[in-house]
Amino acid sequence: MAFNHALLDSFERLNILLVDDDAFVIRVLEKTLRLLGFSHLHKAEDGLQALEIMNEVAVDLLITDVMMPNMNGLALLKAIRSGQSNAMPDLATIVVTALTDSETLSTAMALDVNGFLTKPFSPAIIIKKLLLALAEEEFKTEHADYQSIVTDLDDLAENHNFKQNHAVKHDSGGNDRGQKASLVTLFQLRPEMQLAEDIRTRNKTILLSAGFTLNQKRIHRIWELEDNLEKKNFLIYGGW
Repeated sequence: MAFNHALLDSFERLNILLVDDDAFVIRVLEKTLRLLGFSHLHKAEDGLQALEIMNEVAVDLLITDVMMPNMNGLALLKAIRSGQSNAMPDLATIVVTALTDSETLSTAMALDVNGFLTKPFSPAIIIKKLLLALAEEEFKTEHADYQSIVTDLDDLAENHNFKQNHAVKHDSGGNDRGQKASLVTLFQLRPEMQLAEDIRTRNKTILLSAGFTLNQKRIHRIWELEDNLEKKNFLIYGGW
């Protein structure tokens, strides 16, 4: 993975927006990021405040919690991806969540999140997540692709399969008729492989649907969620 060296030169001057209604979490993140050399830190208590800040500041990286009043973190990410904010639609975004929260993981992946961050925070993990998020390739997606994604937390809690968030996106159009599926391990997944089966969490929540053509971003997310997966081997078409 190639890193943007121009960005690296100005790394410590990145504008980072922290969004959480828990003041203690904000203080911990802020202290850790300042220890790592970042000084251009902005803070919001919910998604609506975050959108207001984005009207004034060119944000380079967003770190957001999910459960917040007024506008939750998933709704905020949807607004950004859908072009309903002043931020770039492909803004590097890290979601703070428990990795056991399958509803959040599933929806965040559908919204092309750039990483998951769990508590407790450590400098080493934060810098790793930050570097990976900023280095991931840009993606081109029509805003309408995100419009149907459900981000209301109550609605998500009532839907245990979350299929509405996983219509196949960025798909190349299906495998060749009669093509035989191959079994690969989690860390053998590569871009352009097409899933011949759903990838699910242990509680059967769909993370990626059968037919999805993998890209590097989604592979990184699946790797991050290794311990939450129903299994570690998958049937795929092509990509070798």
